[in-house]
Amino acid sequence: MKKLLVLAIILSPLLWACNGSDKSKGANTTLTIEGTPAIADISQRIEDEPNNAELYAMRGRLFYEEGQYEAAISDLKNASNRDSLNVAYYHLLADAYFDGNQSKSALATLQKVVDRDSTLINTLLKLGEMQMIVRQHEASLKTIALIFEHDRKHPEAFYLGGLNFEQMGDTARAINAFQTTVEEDPDHIDAYRKLARHFDKKNNKIALDYFDNAIRIDSTDREALMGKGWYFHQRNQFEEAKKYYEKASKFHALEPKIHFDNGILHLEMKDPETAYKKFDIAINLEPQYGTAYYYRALASEHMGKSLEVIITDYQQAASLMPNPQRAAAALERLGY
Repeated sequence: MKKLLVLAIILSPLLWACNGSDKSKGANTTLTIEGTPAIADISQRIEDEPNNAELYAMRGRLFYEEGQYEAAISDLKNASNRDSLNVAYYHLLADAYFDGNQSKSALATLQKVVDRDSTLINTLLKLGEMQMIVRQHEASLKTIALIFEHDRKHPEAFYLGGLNFEQMGDTARAINAFQTTVEEDPDHIDAYRKLARHFDKKNNKIALDYFDNAIRIDSTDREALMGKGWYFHQRNQFEEAKKYYEKASKFHALEPKIHFDNGILHLEMKDPETAYKKFDIAINLEPQYGTAYYYRALASEHMGKSLEVIITDYQQAASLMPNPQRAAAALERLGY
C-alpha cells in the first residue's frame, strides 16, 4: 500500500509535465493517492484544488513526519513552485532532503532562499547548521558572518560558531563563542552545558557554575544533573555525586543509562545491594543492555548470591555486549 502511495507521489511531477505548462490542469486530478486517513483527506482536497500550495505543504509535512521523504520532497516542491515566497516551504523541503540523505539538495534549497534575501536570519541559521553537520565548516562560518552583518549580537550565531570550532578541534575559540552566547542570552542552556563539559575536562571548578546555571534554567535537565554528578563521581566525592544521580533518576525514571551509572557509583561506594537494584532497573527498562548484565553479575558476586544467578548474568552479558571479553573472562574465572 505504501509503495503505491509513494509511487503515485513520485509520478505526480511527471504527469504534470505531460499536461504542459497550464497549472490549472494539475497532476493530481487523475491520481488516487492512498495513505493515512489524514493524507487521504488532503489528497482529496488537492483533487478539488490542484493549485493550492498550502495543501501540498500540509501533505508534504505528513509524509515527512512518517519518514516518507521522497513523497514529502515531491509535495513540498509542488508547494514552493506554487508559492515561491513562502520560506517555510523551503525550510521543510530542505529538512526532507537532509533527512532523506540528500544533503547537497538540502543546502542548495536553502542557498536559493539566501541568494534571494540574505536578511533572513532563521534561514541563515538553518543553512549554517546543515553546513556544520556535513562538516563544511568554512562555509558555515561564512554563513554565520552574514548573520553578524545584520545582528552583531545574535546568540544562536555565536553558539553555532562554537559548535563549528568545537568540531574543528579549536577548543579555545569554541569556549569563547559559548561564553559570548551566554553573555548575550543568559538562559541559553545548551551553551551552559557545553561550557560545563569543557571546563570539567580542564579540571576547572568553574564547571560547577555552568552546571548550576543549566539547572537554574531547568531543574530537571538530564545532561546538567548527570554532568554535575559525574563531576563529583570522577573526583571520588561520592555523596555529592549520588545526590545528583538520584535527582536525575527521579526526573528521568525511564532512562536506563541513568540507573546504570548510579549502579556503578554504588559499586564504587562498596554498596553492592543498591548497585544490584540499579542495574536491575536498567535491565528491566532495556532487556538487551549487555553491560548492565555484566555489572549486575559483579554485584551479585559481592553479595554472595548463588553461582547459578551469577553465571546466568555473565552469559547474558557475553551474548549481548559488543565486546564480550570481560564477560568471557569472568565465566572462565568461575570455571565456565
